[in-house]
Amino acid sequence: MKATLTRTLSAAALALAVALPASADQFDEAMAAFKGGDLDRAVVLFRDLADHNDGAAQANLAVLYAIGQGVPQNDQDAYYWAWRSRFSGEKAAIDMIKLLRERLTEEGRADVAARLIKDLTDTALRGDLGALTALGRVYNEVSEPSQKAEALLWFTVAAAFEAPYAALFREGVSQEISKQERLTIQARARQLFTEWCGKLPENKLPATCNKS
Repeated sequence: MKATLTRTLSAAALALAVALPASADQFDEAMAAFKGGDLDRAVVLFRDLADHNDGAAQANLAVLYAIGQGVPQNDQDAYYWAWRSRFSGEKAAIDMIKLLRERLTEEGRADVAARLIKDLTDTALRGDLGALTALGRVYNEVSEPSQKAEALLWFTVAAAFEAPYAALFREGVSQEISKQERLTIQARARQLFTEWCGKLPENKLPATCNKS
């Protein structure tokens, strides 16, 4: 189990309790750069970790965008990285998401949802099937209003690929969908599953994919 540490980037800003990342040396280097005033390097290091789905780095990158240190203040980028952190399992991102949501317009929140959908789709195409579960969560939790049918579609496909936690999300959302709509979504999911079997890298294909 990973230890839990408190990473406070600014006494006047958001304080996050985040899990110790796998790349602890680089994370500590980023923190040292921030504390030493080398904000440009801190952002570069956090962004590199964030791009590799390090939830702690994603959370702190969101903080830097929120408070405008090392990068120009940008609430949409902060909101984006806060959600990426949440999808990576960081519970500390929950309160930050609530705070940042109130800073954005409806249009700004929609832009972030669209960006998440695009980036997570690209990530899934590279073979990270957990991104399919996160894609379902965008439709369920980020889109306004929530798009339950699309969320269920992606959770169903992700579960077929055995993506972690996808089946749990699928069963939760399915309770909010009518029986007829659920059957329709299941038919769509079968077709989408087949399409993704043809898109994924060969070494990521499950045995159920048609490899002929």
